[in-house]
Amino acid sequence: MKNLTSSFVVCSIFALSTSPAFADPAAAHDIKEARQNFSEKGAEYFKNMDTSGDGMISKEEFDVAHDKHFHDMDTNGDSKLSRDEMRAGHSQTLKKAKGKRFDEADTNDDGALTRDEAKNMPRILKRFDKIDSNKDGKLTREEMDATLTKRRPEGE
Repeated sequence: MKNLTSSFVVCSIFALSTSPAFADPAAAHDIKEARQNFSEKGAEYFKNMDTSGDGMISKEEFDVAHDKHFHDMDTNGDSKLSRDEMRAGHSQTLKKAKGKRFDEADTNDDGALTRDEAKNMPRILKRFDKIDSNKDGKLTREEMDATLTKRRPEGE
């Protein structure tokens, strides 16, 4: 039963993580960029799961990693995931990823992205002028969040 639960969690996380890319292109990562980063992210994820450092993921290591994800999402501690808990867990994962991408692009650490800093973010660069609500030539996290909120109403 535990194997079935772990498999369900893994499949659910994968399904939820890919669905926004098709449902809301403005909120999704650029597919080409995501593919380029997949190998690097996958290697990092694998390394984190491989707690023994032997270059292999044992069943125990796999279960431990996925049990942690399950328990992180199970906010009410009832050992079950509701649809709301799954959505909230997925939303939190995306928020962390967006924050990391923003931080990586913000090379001068001023809390804003110039056009040059956004050059590796094609979807953002394409909408730069629309997102830059105060027209100062820089994008803040607040401006980017406000644009995404307008395009995707709360709760969707």
